[in-house]
Amino acid sequence: MQPASLTSLDEAYEQTISFLYSLERFGILLGLDNITRLLEQLGNPQTSFPSVHVAGSNGKGSTSAFVFEMLTAAGMKSALYTSPHLNDFRERVRLNDALISKEALVASTEKVRKLYNPVRTTFFEFTTAMAFDFIAQTKPDLAVIEVGLGGRLDATNTIAPAVTIITDISREHEDYLGVGIAAIAREKAGIIKPAVPLITGASRAAAREVILAKAAEASAPVWEFGREFRGTKKAPGRFTYRSGTLTLEDLILSMPGSHQIKNASLAVAVVEQLRRQGFSIPEPAIREGLWRTRFPGRFELVKRHPDVVIDGAHTPEGMRMLKSTFRQAYPGIKPLMLLGMLRDKNYEALLNIIVPLAREVVCVAPQGDRALDGEELSRLVTKFGVPVAAAPSIADGMHLLLNKASAQDVILAAGSLYMIGPVRRVCGLEDEWQSAV
Repeated sequence: MQPASLTSLDEAYEQTISFLYSLERFGILLGLDNITRLLEQLGNPQTSFPSVHVAGSNGKGSTSAFVFEMLTAAGMKSALYTSPHLNDFRERVRLNDALISKEALVASTEKVRKLYNPVRTTFFEFTTAMAFDFIAQTKPDLAVIEVGLGGRLDATNTIAPAVTIITDISREHEDYLGVGIAAIAREKAGIIKPAVPLITGASRAAAREVILAKAAEASAPVWEFGREFRGTKKAPGRFTYRSGTLTLEDLILSMPGSHQIKNASLAVAVVEQLRRQGFSIPEPAIREGLWRTRFPGRFELVKRHPDVVIDGAHTPEGMRMLKSTFRQAYPGIKPLMLLGMLRDKNYEALLNIIVPLAREVVCVAPQGDRALDGEELSRLVTKFGVPVAAAPSIADGMHLLLNKASAQDVILAAGSLYMIGPVRRVCGLEDEWQSAV
């Protein structure tokens, strides 16, 4: 029998999680008025710690993870706020190698709950306030804060960062961010702050023009990938980083895919800027941090014989990167494919890219109320002439494909970040980080 105190904590934690998810009824409401008022009532915890702010369509999660791991390898007390989680809500808030504890999550939630507006506060607004409150209490040397959606009106855009990052831009969330690359870039560029250095990997001309114009308006110094710094592939998983002031040869990555070289280079450029501001991040920490960064759901091999690969690609550019990486890793193989997509994504473009790669497809609905129904998705796949079926859940779809696959087959699960957790659980993998603070 468990001690009463533990049982009580577990019950309080489950009630807290249920409460947080109940806030999803408000959907996505972009804007800073509500979160600003809430943070003011909390004493503006987000202003009490230095931070790095990361936005973008492709690569922001990996780039955030690279920066975070380099800071941690340098012996700094570093925090990370990111979304969504895979299996455990606590994955959203990390301090060094630990998740936020159940006790801390319950305490910070209760603190915010006494102050929030119950009529309209969204899930992300509440969880951001809760995360900032917890992070402030831990007094980190630096926190890496990943944007949830967009940038300009995102709840995280209440921090005063030391450096901002905008990764590559593609068409996504057009119901919320506006139609076209320029409109989306305008929302992402909303995180740019006066005189704060900006690191960007935005390569499309329309996005770059908007971002550079916003930076000039804010007198923010700009470092662009391919201009002020670059990463040059030397071998699979190895590259050289070079800027006007720093050259690092033979950097090694654990995460597969050539596109990770760009994400890692953006992260090293951030470290350069932080070093200029007095943060101590030596070269060995840069190397160690890059090597030990592993981001679940980024071309992650979660099972062998048959091989099961999960990737959260959910934009056209991300899906093209996935397709290229798969062909490099499994030349000549046509995978069995598990597909799930969100309704607010450009899902028809995603299907055009990835479905021709498949031998057979099973469609499912990802977790959450924004999911595209599996049956509806399967009807869209039929036009490609590939055998397709729908399954009632991600777990059911995975079991269907596992039963069908031979030991030599490859199963590729893709289409949404909200697919990652359930696929990993079916394959016997649980949380990446088990310890707590």
